[in-house]
Amino acid sequence: MTLDEELSKYIQAVQSATSFEEFWSSQKKSLPRLSRLVRRTNISPITSVASEALFSVANFLNRKQRSG
Repeated sequence: MTLDEELSKYIQAVQSATSFEEFWSSQKKSLPRLSRLVRRTNISPITSVASEALFSVANFLNRKQRSG
């Protein structure tokens, strides 16, 4: 299947989709290229530990005692 055919099939299939996850889990074999692209670009972290740690460091760097 060419990329153009895959895109056409995607346009037809997405009109009846209910949710993002269900759509891509059911279409991963029929839309292999697009499915790989979606998996690469829509990865979400399992936890928020990394973002919480970043805010903690930012708070430490911006506190009044450090800047004075």
